[in-house]
Amino acid sequence: MSRRVWSPLSIILGLALVAAGSKNPQGRTVSLLFENDADWEHFADRSSALLFHEPVSKNEAEEVCREHNESLFSFEKLDDVNSQLVYQQYLKSIAEEGEIWVSSAGSACSVSVSPPSVSFGEPMGQYPLFSQNITCIDGENSTSLPFLCTNSVPHTVKIDTDFTSSPKISVVSKETVFTGTRDHLSFRFMGIPYAEPPLGKLRLRYPQPWKGSTVDATALKPGCLQYGWFAANALESNDLNPWGNSEDCLYLNVYTPYIPSESPRSTQLKPVLVWFHGGGNFHGLGSDATFDGGPFASRSDVVIVTFNYRLNIFGFLSLNDGVTTGNYGFADKVAALQWVQDNISAFGGDPEKVTVFGQSAGGWSVIDLLKSPPAKGLFSRAISMSGGASTFATPEMAAYMNEPLVSPLCNGTGTERLECLQALPAEDLLSGCKGHLLVAFGARWKIYPQVSHHTSFMQDEFQSVLDAIFPNETDFEAALNKAGIVPNLAGEVIESGLWKITDEFTPYNATINVYSDAMFVCPAAELVNTAVKSSAFPALYVYMIRRAYGLSFFNPHGLCSFPVGKPEQPCYACHSGDLYEVFGTYHLFNQPVRVPEDIYFTALIQDMWASFARTGNPNPDKRYLEVRGRAYENTLRAFGGDDGWSWPEFKDGGLASLDYPGLRVEDKLPEQDNGRCHFLMRESKHSIKP
Repeated sequence: MSRRVWSPLSIILGLALVAAGSKNPQGRTVSLLFENDADWEHFADRSSALLFHEPVSKNEAEEVCREHNESLFSFEKLDDVNSQLVYQQYLKSIAEEGEIWVSSAGSACSVSVSPPSVSFGEPMGQYPLFSQNITCIDGENSTSLPFLCTNSVPHTVKIDTDFTSSPKISVVSKETVFTGTRDHLSFRFMGIPYAEPPLGKLRLRYPQPWKGSTVDATALKPGCLQYGWFAANALESNDLNPWGNSEDCLYLNVYTPYIPSESPRSTQLKPVLVWFHGGGNFHGLGSDATFDGGPFASRSDVVIVTFNYRLNIFGFLSLNDGVTTGNYGFADKVAALQWVQDNISAFGGDPEKVTVFGQSAGGWSVIDLLKSPPAKGLFSRAISMSGGASTFATPEMAAYMNEPLVSPLCNGTGTERLECLQALPAEDLLSGCKGHLLVAFGARWKIYPQVSHHTSFMQDEFQSVLDAIFPNETDFEAALNKAGIVPNLAGEVIESGLWKITDEFTPYNATINVYSDAMFVCPAAELVNTAVKSSAFPALYVYMIRRAYGLSFFNPHGLCSFPVGKPEQPCYACHSGDLYEVFGTYHLFNQPVRVPEDIYFTALIQDMWASFARTGNPNPDKRYLEVRGRAYENTLRAFGGDDGWSWPEFKDGGLASLDYPGLRVEDKLPEQDNGRCHFLMRESKHSIKP
C-alpha cells in the first residue's frame, strides 16, 4: 500500500484590505483554484481563489489583490481550497516546505500547517487535511512569499452572461495583448480572431492570419452564417445564440485555470484540448454554451479552446474549376490549430500536448485532420466522438452537386464566377444553399499522423436524427422508406436477410439499426480495424458510451431529454447525449441532477478525457487522483486498488463500455460478426441517402 507524506506548508496571514481598482498582472503567474467535484448544482456554494506564484512581501500581496478587485483570501475559508493547495504542492507550484500569504480577521498571523501522514485512497475518505499551529505577529513583515487572493466573481449560470464589468486580465503573445476576464471557475478569453474576416475578396478563399496589436477578449462573438438551431432566423436562437451570426466569424475562445508569467516554465504548462463543434458542416458554433470550457478546465487542470469555422456554401463550396477549390471551412480548422501552436503557451497551454476532439461532424473533422498533411504536427492526440469515419466527396462529385446551386446565382466560369460570388450579399449566397455541402478531398488525403487516437460508438443514437419516428410500423420496407433510405438500398437490405424481424427487433428497431450502421457504426468500425491492421496509431482506445443526458434543446420526437430520457433507459442514449457529460455545462441550461450517478459519471468522463490529453492514455494516474482529493474519490474507486478497472488498448478486442456504475470491457466491435457491416460497406451498391 503506497503512502505519500507531504512536507509542511506554512501559511502567513496578513490583514485583509478592501479591494479597489483593477490592474492586469505584469510578469505574474496566477492559478485559479476551485474544488470542482462535478456537482454543478453546488458550484456557487464554494469559494474559489487566485494563487499568485511569484513571492512578494505582505504589503505587496495585499496591493496586488486590491488591483484585481480582491483581497487576501481568508484563512477561515481555507478548507474550500484545501485540496487545491495540496495539488499545487504536488505540481511544485508551492514549495514542499514553503509559506503563502493569506488573511485572518483583525491581525496578521503566521500559521504553520502540516498535513498528516496519510495513505491516499486506502481506506477511502482519508485525504490530506491541514493541522494548524498559529502564532500571531504585529507590524510589517518583509518576507517574500506566494499569496492567495479571493476570487469574488460570480459563477456563470446564464448563456448570455455579460462579462464587460468583470475583472480583466491580460496576456501578451507575439506582441499582441489579449485582454480577457474570469468567472468563478476559470479565466476566459472570448472572441479572439484567429484569421482575417473572410469578407469581400477573402470570401471563398483560404484563411489569412489575423494581424493586430490588441484584442478585447471579454465577449463571445457571432457564429458563422447558417440555417438551423443557431441561425438568426430560428426561434431557438433567441436562447441558444444571443450573439447572432455573421460572415465575420473566425473567432476562438480560450478557457484556462492558469496564466503564466511572460517566461513560463514548460513543466507547468497544461494540456490543451481543442474542440470541433458538430452540426453537419452547415450549422453550429464554438460559442454554443454546451461547450463552455470553464467546468472542464476547472476540474481537469487543462486548457480548453473552442472556435467557429465557416459552414455550408461559405466553407465547403467546391466547383472543381481550379479557382473555387473548396475546403475553406476545413482550412479554418487548420488555421485555428496553427494559432494554438503559436499562442497557447501565453494562456498556460502546452503546444506539445494538443488534443483535438469533436462530436458528430466535429468527430468527422477529427478524422479529416488525421488524414490531412497540412494538419500534421499541429496536434498529438485525437478524440472522435460519434464521428464515424468522416464523410467526403471527390472534387468531381462535389462540383456535380454544387453547380445547380451556384448557376442561378452566378453563371460565369472560373475567376469571373468567383468574383460574382464574392460580390453577392451574404444572405443571397446563403439562401442558395440550405443543405450539406460535402468536403472535396483529392487523392492526396491518404495519411494518418502518428498520434494517439480515441474513438467512440453510441447505442442507437441515430434514432434522434431521423425526420420522423414510426414505432408502430409493421412492414420493414415501409419503415425503411419512411426513414428516407433510398429504395434501392432498402431492397438490398431486405434481400440480404441480415436484419431478421422479431417481436423484439421490430421493423422500426431494424430501420434504426440500418441507419445507425450505415451512417456511423460500420464506417467507424472499418476505420478502427484498418488502423489496427496498419498500426496507424501509437495507441488506439475505443469505447461505447452507455449512459447519456440528452441536451435540453435537442430533443427530437420527445425521446431524449429529461425526464423522458432517464438514465436507467439505455434506449434513450440519443445523439449528442454525451456532450453535457464531457463539458459539465448542465447548469447553463438549468438541468437538474437526476440521480447522484450523473455527477459521478460526469467526473469520470472528464477525468478520462483529461488523462488522455495529459498522457495519451485514458486511464487516470492513481497518484494524480489521490493528490486531487475527495472530489476525485469516485474515479479513484473505479480505477484504484488491485481490482480497479482498466481501459485496454484496442487491438484484437477491448471495447470499453462506459457507464456508472458498470464499467466493463467487451471483446468485439458493434456488428462485428453478423455480416451487416460487410454488406453495407462492401456488397451494397447504394448509399443510404440520395
